[in-house]
Amino acid sequence: MVALHGFTQTGAMFAELAELLGKEVLAPDLPGHGRSAGYPATFASAITGVAEVLAQVGSPVPLIGYSQGGRVALAVALERPELVSHLVLVSTSLGIEDEVERGERLRADEVLAAELERGDLASFVDRWLNSPMFAGLERRGTAWREADVARRLENTPGALAGALVGMGQGGQPYLGGRLGELGMPVLVIAGELDEKYSGLVTGLRHLLPHAVLEILPGVGHAVIGEDPLRVVGVVSDFVAEVR
Repeated sequence: MVALHGFTQTGAMFAELAELLGKEVLAPDLPGHGRSAGYPATFASAITGVAEVLAQVGSPVPLIGYSQGGRVALAVALERPELVSHLVLVSTSLGIEDEVERGERLRADEVLAAELERGDLASFVDRWLNSPMFAGLERRGTAWREADVARRLENTPGALAGALVGMGQGGQPYLGGRLGELGMPVLVIAGELDEKYSGLVTGLRHLLPHAVLEILPGVGHAVIGEDPLRVVGVVSDFVAEVR
């Protein structure tokens, strides 16, 4: 399996999931993050880089993406479908359809990116994780959360700022109109308490009639961090049933 992380994270976020799955999980750092901080932090660059990782595997494999990584995973599956055997989207949007709204989001991200570059990374990460969408991570306890923050602090402010603008929802095309092109099995997961993304899953029922749609009870946006055991069960069942 190849797995793509969310904004401010690195591929290391999937170490726990890989252990629970009992499978090898290739989890590259996306542009602007971790060891890929030097790569151009654009949506197109991310698609190219992930496709290269998939091609090195030598055969189609499941591709899972969380949040920002989910949008990249969806784009890769659309551009290079021959590399993806199964697509798993976790807490993922399709981008912003309205061009005016997309432009407004880009400008808002540019302002936030400028603040990030001028400020302190630790303060930014603290503010980011204090958003209500990540409230469910409190249940993981102090040690787990401290390790999570430490991994995020391996990033650099300038590179993250670039990823926020170049790979944010304001900097990517809307992909909702292309869902009919997906030929591989698709699993979409969202947390019940994440109203925005669980609502999106419900709306996908007519756009992806053959997809497996799972809304997990009692968790929010950070589904993989909040309840990795349940995510492993859903993903394992999906891959096994399709095979």
